[in-house]
Amino acid sequence: MESLKKDTLLDADGRPLDPRIQQVLRELIPRFRRRFLTLRDELLVIEIFEEAGRRIAENATTFNTAKNPSAYAFKILCTVALQRLREPSIRAQRKTIGSDAGQLAIDSLPARDGTPEQVEASILLEEYLETLTHQEQELCMWKQAGHSSREIAKMLGTSPGYVDNLFYRIKRKCEEAAARTKGAAKSTEGD
Repeated sequence: MESLKKDTLLDADGRPLDPRIQQVLRELIPRFRRRFLTLRDELLVIEIFEEAGRRIAENATTFNTAKNPSAYAFKILCTVALQRLREPSIRAQRKTIGSDAGQLAIDSLPARDGTPEQVEASILLEEYLETLTHQEQELCMWKQAGHSSREIAKMLGTSPGYVDNLFYRIKRKCEEAAARTKGAAKSTEGD
């Protein structure tokens, strides 16, 4: 709240608020702190004070003719604070856009991981690899790293023929799973 005491409160156009309104609001800082103990976000508090200042400025005649301008300002300050606290997510709400505009924004972004089909294929492969045994997963990782069947056989303590046979069975299982996935996708598209 120290920056609130030093900073100039601004209106919607970025101009300083009336000095009298700023002074009244600054005098209310200790009272506001006691009333809203849980508000620790300095930026949010400044926004609340500025919004309250704008509302007071809009009704300047009421503020100037009020018997107790401080009480009037505090009432508006509390109203703004409670409205802000009741909003679901203040910062996220301001930065969100509608679903159609959001989809357009996402579609316009360049892909870092490939086309949607490539991303989907890699996800399916990861899901499939999770169903393999530990030895089968190791074999796939070594093959992907570029090791030959002879090098893998040496690491496993088996023959290169066993490694080739095991890798062939893994590839067949993967192809069958992919075919089942494509068949299931086509049947849901036809519905």
